[in-house]
Amino acid sequence: MIRVLLVDDEAFYYKLVAPVIKKAGYDLEYARNGNEGLTKLPIYNPDIVVLDLRLPDLTGFDILARIRRDPHFGSVPVIFVTGQNELNSKLKAFELGADDYLEKPFQPEELVARLGILARRSKAMKMAQQYEAEIEQTTTAVAVHSLRGGVGCSSIAVNLALAFYQIWNKSTLLVDAVLASGQVAMMLDAAPRSTWEDVIDVPSTSIDDEVLDKLVSKHESGIQYIAAPKLPIAADSFQQGFFLTVAENIIQKNDFVVMDVAHDFSDASIELLSAASHLLLILAPEMASLRAAIGALSIYDQLGFPPEKVKVTLNHNSSEVTNGIKQAQIEKVLGHPVDLSIPYGTSEVSRAINFGEPFLLKNRELPVSMRIEEIGYILSNDIHKNIPPAAPTAAWKRVTKRLTEK
Repeated sequence: MIRVLLVDDEAFYYKLVAPVIKKAGYDLEYARNGNEGLTKLPIYNPDIVVLDLRLPDLTGFDILARIRRDPHFGSVPVIFVTGQNELNSKLKAFELGADDYLEKPFQPEELVARLGILARRSKAMKMAQQYEAEIEQTTTAVAVHSLRGGVGCSSIAVNLALAFYQIWNKSTLLVDAVLASGQVAMMLDAAPRSTWEDVIDVPSTSIDDEVLDKLVSKHESGIQYIAAPKLPIAADSFQQGFFLTVAENIIQKNDFVVMDVAHDFSDASIELLSAASHLLLILAPEMASLRAAIGALSIYDQLGFPPEKVKVTLNHNSSEVTNGIKQAQIEKVLGHPVDLSIPYGTSEVSRAINFGEPFLLKNRELPVSMRIEEIGYILSNDIHKNIPPAAPTAAWKRVTKRLTEK
């Protein structure tokens, strides 16, 4: 249960918000002044602090500064709740490290909504820190994501997984985590022996090699894959932490993992995005896709993802290039460079999807095929790139030659 410490000298507000916060599933502790709040901080060990600016003994600014200097609580999310609506107060709060700001009077439900956002962000940051501290990342784990469907995420994920395998000839797992309508198996023209539906009742603590072996299917190309359910399943049908546990296991067992993530920020999606070493944010050169990308980048930042993890990837998924938004305009609006660009794949891409024949297998001479190979090499772990393989594959020879010539 997420622990919330409320520091506010007005007991009225505690009585107002306490029932709603507790009903939402949070544990709540109350402090009537600043010194009491600082005393309870190490004892209660909150996950989130809700802090009033004006207190009888200390200001909220003083308390926030102390919290941010504390090595143990320096990253704990803090929401300022105050009657002051002055811009300078807000700016100072954010400069000192506040995560959110809520003006009195407010509805308790609004505070609960903001607690939910910060709780998810804090959870993702802790997962990322756990990965950095406990796992030596030798696996190349790529999450392919967009908040807008139809921009080519699944096609890119499928062909990128094939590129990794063809270049390095090492264990590669493709994960279809679009639980509502995943199409990876169809794009591979494959009949999976199992799907996520077969493990829906498995607790996170019971995930082991035996469970994963039953979940994973093999494809004739050499890669392995986890298929989406045949019928839609809600992400919250699985126990919280389920997908993080799966991600930890498959990343440890494979050299390359590509995850086709749902077009949302459900707990399942956040867990998979957090586990990835690279996050490809896919967008097409059109306005709806650009707006979705702006929103996604904002949430990535709130989740604490390091900037170098996110690769904005422009997929030219239409022949109407003359009507598309130019890359320079996209970069200006996003405030972020386009890190990777994928050329239009002609009608071969549509044919590949319809017939279950990935274009990287069908026609490796297509510009889009060559670019996906190059992206696969670029994203590969330096452990692989720094030491040329003893028996280089044809794909390795092709892609390294092209990149050297560029």
